[in-house]
Amino acid sequence: MSAHVPPSVRIRQVALCTDDIWREERKLVADLGIAAVHRDPPNVFEMRNAVFAVGDTFLEVLQPDTDTAPSARFLERREGPGGYMLILQVDDLDAARRRIDELGIRVVYELGPERIHGVEAAAIHLHPADTGGAIMSFDRMAPPDEWAWAGRGWRRHVHRDVVDGIVGVELSSADPDALADRFGRLVGQPVGDDRIIQLDGGRVTIVGGDVGEPDRLTAVEVRATDATQVGAT
Repeated sequence: MSAHVPPSVRIRQVALCTDDIWREERKLVADLGIAAVHRDPPNVFEMRNAVFAVGDTFLEVLQPDTDTAPSARFLERREGPGGYMLILQVDDLDAARRRIDELGIRVVYELGPERIHGVEAAAIHLHPADTGGAIMSFDRMAPPDEWAWAGRGWRRHVHRDVVDGIVGVELSSADPDALADRFGRLVGQPVGDDRIIQLDGGRVTIVGGDVGEPDRLTAVEVRATDATQVGAT
C-alpha cells in the first residue's frame, strides 16, 4: 500500500488592482526594493499591468484600461484598490480540475497548454463568487521553475536586498469557517488551527471580516531578507 501524497500547490503570483498603477509601482520599488520584470501587451482583460519578481514568486499590479474591464468592475464593487487575484501553481492540473468540478465552481477562463515566452503554460481561472476572497487561478508550468507570465528575462532582475519571496496570503470573510473549508477542499489540503491552510512553501490564512461585506484578499506576506524590515507592514 502506497502512502497518500498530497497535491503540490504553491502561491506563485498575487495580483493587486488599483486605479493608479504608477503610484503603486513607485511604492513597491521604494518599500520592497523589487523590479518590474514584465508588462503584458494589450489583451482580452483590457488592463495594463506590471509584474514584479519577489525571489521566484511574483507580485502583479494592474489597472483597468476601459470602463468595461473586469478589473474596472472590481474597483467599483470594492470602492477602491485591493487584492484581485491569487495564482496557485500546481503539478497536476487535471486533479485540480476534478476538485473544481466536484465543488461546482465555475470556470471563467481557460488557457493551454500553450507555449508562452519559451514555457509551456496552462491555466484555469475560477469565478470569485464561487471561490471567495479573490479570483483564483490554478496554473501549471513546464519546466515548473519557470513562469510564463513574467517574460523570458525575469531571473536577471531579481533583487533580494529587502524581500525574497511571497510566503502567505490572507483572505477575509464574514463566514471564515465556510471559506476555509471550501478553500481547503479546493486545494486538497487540510485546514489547520486558526484557519491556516499550509501550501508548499507558504500558507493561506482565513480571517473574519465584517458582516455584510464581501470576501476579500486583504494581505500578502513576504519573507524579509533585511532584518530591520521584519514585522513591517
